[in-house]
Amino acid sequence: MSTSTERPTNAEQTSPSLHIKEPAPVDGEKPSTPSNINATSEQRDMPSPAPEDSQSQASASGQSSGLFGKAKGLTGNLMGTLQGVTKTGSQTVDNIVPLDLSILKGLEVGEGGQVRGKDGNLLGRLVEGNPADLVGQTVGDNGEILDDNGGLIGRVEAVPDAVRDVAGQVPAALSNIAGLPIKDGGIVKDGAGEVVGKLVEGDPQDLVGLAPNEAGEVRNDDGGVVGRVEPTSEAEHVVKDSVSEPQADKEPAEEKEDLPPLSTLEGLKCNKLGKIISSTGKPVGELIEGDPKKLSRMGAQLDAKGQFWDNRGNVIGKAQTIPTEEHQDEPTFAGLEGLHVVEDGWVEDDKGKRVGKIVEGDAKKILGRPVDEDGEVTDQHGNVIAKADYWEAPDESEPEVVDLSHLNGLTPNKLGYVIGSKGVPIARVVEGNPKELAGKEIDDGQIWDGRKPIGRVELIPENEREKKPEGPFSGLDNLTVNKDGYVEDGEGNIVGQVTEGDTKAFRGRAVDEDGDILDKFGSVKGHAERYDPPEEEKVEEDLSILEGKTVNKAGNVVDAQGTVFGRIVSGDKRLAGRKVDGHGQVWGDDGKVIGKAELIPGAERQKPEGPFYGFETAEVGKDGVVVDASGRIIGRVADGDAKKLFGRKVDEDGDILDKNGNTIGRAERWEPEEKKRNVNPMAGRKITREGEVRDVDGNLIGKLTSGNLATLIGKEIDDNGYVVDNDGNKLGECTLMENIPPEEPEEEPGPSPEEEEAQKKAEEDRQLAKKMSIIVGQTLDRMRPICKMISEHIEKAERTPKEELDEEKLVQNVKPLLEEGGSILQECNGAIRALDPDGQIAANAKARAASHEASPEEYALADQLKELTDTVVRTVENGRKKIADMPHAKKQLNPLWGLLSEPLFQIIAAVGLLLSGVLGLVGRLLDGLGLGPLVNRLLGGLGLDKVLQNLGLGSLTDALGLTGKK
Repeated sequence: MSTSTERPTNAEQTSPSLHIKEPAPVDGEKPSTPSNINATSEQRDMPSPAPEDSQSQASASGQSSGLFGKAKGLTGNLMGTLQGVTKTGSQTVDNIVPLDLSILKGLEVGEGGQVRGKDGNLLGRLVEGNPADLVGQTVGDNGEILDDNGGLIGRVEAVPDAVRDVAGQVPAALSNIAGLPIKDGGIVKDGAGEVVGKLVEGDPQDLVGLAPNEAGEVRNDDGGVVGRVEPTSEAEHVVKDSVSEPQADKEPAEEKEDLPPLSTLEGLKCNKLGKIISSTGKPVGELIEGDPKKLSRMGAQLDAKGQFWDNRGNVIGKAQTIPTEEHQDEPTFAGLEGLHVVEDGWVEDDKGKRVGKIVEGDAKKILGRPVDEDGEVTDQHGNVIAKADYWEAPDESEPEVVDLSHLNGLTPNKLGYVIGSKGVPIARVVEGNPKELAGKEIDDGQIWDGRKPIGRVELIPENEREKKPEGPFSGLDNLTVNKDGYVEDGEGNIVGQVTEGDTKAFRGRAVDEDGDILDKFGSVKGHAERYDPPEEEKVEEDLSILEGKTVNKAGNVVDAQGTVFGRIVSGDKRLAGRKVDGHGQVWGDDGKVIGKAELIPGAERQKPEGPFYGFETAEVGKDGVVVDASGRIIGRVADGDAKKLFGRKVDEDGDILDKNGNTIGRAERWEPEEKKRNVNPMAGRKITREGEVRDVDGNLIGKLTSGNLATLIGKEIDDNGYVVDNDGNKLGECTLMENIPPEEPEEEPGPSPEEEEAQKKAEEDRQLAKKMSIIVGQTLDRMRPICKMISEHIEKAERTPKEELDEEKLVQNVKPLLEEGGSILQECNGAIRALDPDGQIAANAKARAASHEASPEEYALADQLKELTDTVVRTVENGRKKIADMPHAKKQLNPLWGLLSEPLFQIIAAVGLLLSGVLGLVGRLLDGLGLGPLVNRLLGGLGLDKVLQNLGLGSLTDALGLTGKK
């Protein structure tokens, strides 16, 4: 076992590697060999604050540590004694000329960095390099140890005679215990039973009976070091006595400072000036390695060896103690002038800088009073009335650079978390879209897309991190163990299975997220793991019973009697009438499956509806009939005594039951034949102005025989021949012509010549109206498709986006249609005017219009004119509005709308010239359609109103509302 192994001592002192200072050279003389070791010695905590301890720490810690390392490797518990010895010895050789190193050339480095001669005497020690790595290496010139490539890997120095003699006695102490067996407890006894050594390395129980060698090593059968033995305190006195004389004879060159041990610095921090400040605010140490500002900002604390550590286990600074001094406290505000109290209890100096705050006394009462350097505020008599403490604005701490290198190669998930090796989030996305960054690798805290950073992550503070990953039952609540040892959730679903513990004893126990089964005190009594019950293999259901059955409109599969056997579960509901095969499939005409049916369990099957389905209160009435709750006859008794069954209930199937549910009779559906009601042939017809009732062909079938004709014109006749209003009230009565007794013929005087002339003119008007109606009807049939095409072209253009609209194409499509429509209307106008070539009819029309009543032919003509006007006017007006936002189309088509509107109103004028009474009907019909004002605007825009008035057709303009008269 290597002597460089770290071992605890009584003072918990360790020295895993030797960092040894060279002997101090004589003034003006350089060291004998170059060194790459830091000249600053490492201060170590001593076992006791002895004066020699302090002196050696301040002066020759390098040399003492070198000898101390040798003694430690050889003697273990003699460390404390040898430490003092070697320190004292170092004082005797501190300022002498460097020793001759030629005596060490060719010798090998032994364990603990010792160099011994052929006789075993200690001649030198390792001062540079790791003793464990250099065992067996040969010393060269000037004490240098070189590797195979000639590189310097270590250096040794000669040991002064005084110290060499002391160290030489150490093997003698170990030789006394060599070969003695180890007893229980790890002790070694001599022949007299005295304890002369003890085990300091290794397990005492495993090493009982083994004996150490002369080096104190305990080896196994394979020669490996498995333990180490050291002499007890009796051997230590030999070394102490041997060095007492040189220590007493040598006077110290100068009195050394008394330094406190390094352990007094444990838990303290460094300020920005590199001072280690105690809890009293006094400096007790100073920084010798490291950046004071960085250590102050981090708030790092010293350990018992005077070292600062970072969170990765690296030493980032070292400190040493300083001599204890009597510090006289400076006044709180020493060096500050013009101190006075300001608002809110603050203390400012003469430059207005805030330096303190009132901590005792009423700040409002002492506003403006001076504050002395001790922070006291006094009144005029010198009494202290308030006290202030020093205050300093906190420094803005620089952001600490966080090491994110351990996140390299990891990837965030879709929630933006970076999962560590323990399955818990250790970092999170703070810049970028987590969903887009999921799965992308992190490089030094950033996520890159090529050379462009697209996201950034930060570490989750330790106090915010989840301590463990989600348990197997995470997200499930109210978990309990059932009687079969399975874990159920609140809805009875099996989600786990008990894997540890007595399943019967756990029934009803709660299971937490981690699968632990707890008792009422929260103690873990068992464990469960996630478990999903295997899915049961679905046995294909036998649907052969559905074969040949039919789908009804309700989606049920029924037989010929209407019994339900199945229902449609997929497919179009419009499957009524289709057959189902033995696999529950419904096939279409194209040979494809268009629906699927399932079997309804027998308990759920519905039998066919009975004859009295829907009649819940059916019962047997008088005369053996079955009546419902309203008394309507719905059936009759088919089996049983009708008298005895009177008042009995009839169920849905027609069974008549007694109070015990036994069938005592049977009924069947039956309804008495209703007497056919004679409906008057005049039902639904309306009364004309003459009080007549005509059928659909215009034949006279009856007359009003009772009631006021003036109020009953247009009223409807009911089934009984009565004239009724909307509420069914009788207003009059009509009688069929065959029921009206023939009037006794009376000789009537023949018509007068005037009457004959009037009848002749009326007949001529009817014939004229009939002819014009035919002409207008033919024109209307030709204009409808043209107007429809015009509207379709314009509507299509209106729906087309402006950037895609071709207005010229619209003009090319609509313009020919407008021209064709205008030509058709001109033909109609010419045909109507041809009916009165000499103008005689027009000359007499105005005179007859006042007393003339419109005939059915004139009504038909007015209706045709209304339809033609509606078709043309709507086409013109809608087209004009829809192309308003189309500049080119508007410019090209707006002048062409007159091709339709002008001949239309010429047709209306032509009719008005021949039959002016028709125009009143047209005006009322147009008003009913809401086209009156529109027609008026078109007539006014074309100037036709003035033309008509000049022609003497004022009735036309009045009828159409142009003059404001009706």
